[in-house]
Amino acid sequence: MNLNRAFALRLSNLLLEKKMSKYKLEKETGLTHSALRYIFNEVNTDVKFSTIVKVCNALNISIAEFFSDDLFDLNNLDID
Repeated sequence: MNLNRAFALRLSNLLLEKKMSKYKLEKETGLTHSALRYIFNEVNTDVKFSTIVKVCNALNISIAEFFSDDLFDLNNLDID
């Protein structure tokens, strides 16, 4: 699995867990609708660190907590 897919899946899972809509995430982060659409559709080749920070702040979790999921196990990621 590539890193972009892992990020999108982790974000989707957290939204479900926190019962937060993509629209609310958009409002809480200040990210545009198209920016989030690019993340969820895995169009971005790299997610900016500032975006990760905004997402974590909106979800009220640490960056370490975001990346603590097995999706980010280096043995499972295809990193080019």
